[in-house]
Amino acid sequence: MRSRRAKLRALPLVLGTFLFCSCAASIKHYPHINQCLLKQDYDSACKLVQKNKKEYPKRNAALYYLDEGITFHLAGRYLESNESFCRAESIMDELYTKSLSKEAASFLISDNTVPYRGEDFEKAMVNLFMALNYATLGAWEDSLVEARKVDNKLLVINANYDEDKKNVYKEDAFIRFLMGTLYEADGELNDAFISYRKAEEIYRVDYLPNYGVRPPEFLIENLITTAEGMGFYREMEEIQSKYPLVACRNLSEKRGMVELFLVHYNGIGPEKVEDSFAIPMPDGYIMKMAYPRFVRKNFQISHAEVTLKNQQEGPCAHFPTVLMEDIGAIATTNLDNRINRIKAKAIARATTKYLASKAAEKATTDKKGQWAGLLVKVAANVASVATEQADIRHWRLLPAEIRVGRTLIPPGDYSGEIDFVDDRGAIVGSKVIKPFSVEAGEKRFFIFRTLN
Repeated sequence: MRSRRAKLRALPLVLGTFLFCSCAASIKHYPHINQCLLKQDYDSACKLVQKNKKEYPKRNAALYYLDEGITFHLAGRYLESNESFCRAESIMDELYTKSLSKEAASFLISDNTVPYRGEDFEKAMVNLFMALNYATLGAWEDSLVEARKVDNKLLVINANYDEDKKNVYKEDAFIRFLMGTLYEADGELNDAFISYRKAEEIYRVDYLPNYGVRPPEFLIENLITTAEGMGFYREMEEIQSKYPLVACRNLSEKRGMVELFLVHYNGIGPEKVEDSFAIPMPDGYIMKMAYPRFVRKNFQISHAEVTLKNQQEGPCAHFPTVLMEDIGAIATTNLDNRINRIKAKAIARATTKYLASKAAEKATTDKKGQWAGLLVKVAANVASVATEQADIRHWRLLPAEIRVGRTLIPPGDYSGEIDFVDDRGAIVGSKVIKPFSVEAGEKRFFIFRTLN
C-alpha cells in the first residue's frame, strides 16, 4: 500500500517533468543579422545581437557571446571581439565539467535542458578567431597563445573519447599554417618550419581525404623557404619532390618584401535541424527518437580575385583566395562521426520515458481505475513526444568556409579591388580595398565576409 501511495505521489512529478517542454534559442533575429552582414553593415549586426540578448536564455549564454564576438570581429573591433570570445570560452570550459543534475534532466527530458557548451569544432573556432583578431592587430605573441590553444583543446577533447570513437576533427591544418606565419613574423624560423610542415601533413593525410581540401601552394612555398633558411636541404629536396611545380623563394629576398593575407569568410555555415522517427509499441504507446544533423547551405560565390595597385607604379599583384578551412564539411563530418552516440542516448531516453509512463499508468489504474490509468497513459505519451526534441543549437553566424589569398609585394602604398566570382567565372560583386601602406618584412592581414 505504501509503495502504491509513493507511486501516486510521484505521478505529478513524472507528468510535470514530461510536460516541461524545453525550447531552443529563438532564431527570429538571425535573418535580420544576416541582412546586415550581406550589406557589410557590421556595426548594425553587432547592435542587433546586443538588442536581442533576451532571446538567448541563460542556458544559451555561450551562444550570445559567440555571436557578439564574431560580429565585433567583422566590424574590425578586434579587442571587443576577444572580450566576447573570452566570455564564451570561459562558459564553455566551465560547462565541459558536466553538471550531474543537469545531465540527469537532459537524459529524462531533452538535451535542450543542458546549458550549451558548444560543438567540438566550435570550441576550436573560438580560439581561431581570437588568433586572427590578434594577428590583425600585429600582436604575434598573443595570437600564438590562442593558436596553440586550438591544438591543445582538440587534443584534450579527443582524449576523452575511446580509441575507436575519436572524432574525425582532431587536428586543424589552418591553425597550424597560421602558427607558422606567426612564428615566422616573430623571427622563430625553426618553429615556423615545424608548423608549416605539420600543416602540410594535416592537409595531405587528413583534410584532403576527409574534406577535399588540398594544401595551398603558398603554404608549400613558405615551407620550402623556411627549410632553405634553416639549411634543411634534405627536407627541402623531399618537399620539392612532392611539389615540383612550387618555386623556392630565397628567405633574404622574402624578408625584403611584404607578405599580405586576405582572409575571406564565405557563405553561411550549415544549419542544424532535427531528424526523428517513431516506434509504435505493442500497447499503443509511441516512442519518439529525435537527433540532430547539419544541412549545408548553397552559396553563389566560389572564390575571390584580388587585384592590388601600387599607387606609385600601378598594378602589381593579382591572386585568388583558396580554400583553407571547410567549416561546413568539418561540422557535418564531426556530427556524423558521433551520431551513433547521440542516437544511443535518444533511444535510452525514450525507453526511460516509456517505462516511467507505464509505472505511472499502473499506479493510477490500481488506485483510480482503468479509465484514469488510460488518461495518464495518453497524457504521458503526448508529453513524451512533445518533449523529445533534438538539440539543434549551434553557432549560426559561422561562415561555411575560410578562404585565404596571399601574395608577396614590395613595400609601399597600395589600394586595390576584390572581385567575387561564381563557379562559372562570372563576377557577382566587388569590394574596394582602401589605400594602405606597408613596410619591408611586414605581414598584414585583411578580413572580409561574403554570404551569398
